[in-house]
Amino acid sequence: MKRRIIDLLCACICLAVIGVVIFYPDQIRGRNTILVTAIFLEIVFLILSIRDKEERKEAVGHLGMGLPSESELITEIVLLSEEDTELMTWDMYGKIAMIIGRDVKENQVDIDLGRSTYASMVDIEHAVLNYSVGNWYVEDLGSTNGISVKKAEDGRVYKLSADTPCRMERGDCLYVGLNRLLLR
Repeated sequence: MKRRIIDLLCACICLAVIGVVIFYPDQIRGRNTILVTAIFLEIVFLILSIRDKEERKEAVGHLGMGLPSESELITEIVLLSEEDTELMTWDMYGKIAMIIGRDVKENQVDIDLGRSTYASMVDIEHAVLNYSVGNWYVEDLGSTNGISVKKAEDGRVYKLSADTPCRMERGDCLYVGLNRLLLR
């Protein structure tokens, strides 16, 4: 942003020089050289300003608004055993919301933990994952046993309050009852 302002300021100075040369032709020596140089510099600084603006648009479109880079995107959620082996995997790519719970045929859950080891600790509709502005958020739906999140960045486990969304990152682990769900 600062570079763009400097480029625009230089373009304005060049424009002022062009104006002086045009309106006071008799008072300026080497008028044609100065005019050509100022016009050339005007064009260069405008191009630099526009290019900087386009680069900023690309950054805002992806990283500038807090959006994760491609290496940080969460595309799947994995149910882990106590030995860290993968028991089940659910694809999250292209989805905007996923309900975590137990499928009892009356409801529709996206992540069915009904056949997991600790299924009895999972409510029918335990939690929801929502995708917004490039990030996934988890929210406890008032479950009996709650939700905890082990954050990848610091390794600490946080207990979530009901109806309070928590932003998830790649490598974070959800604890639904005693079930561990790894986001990757």
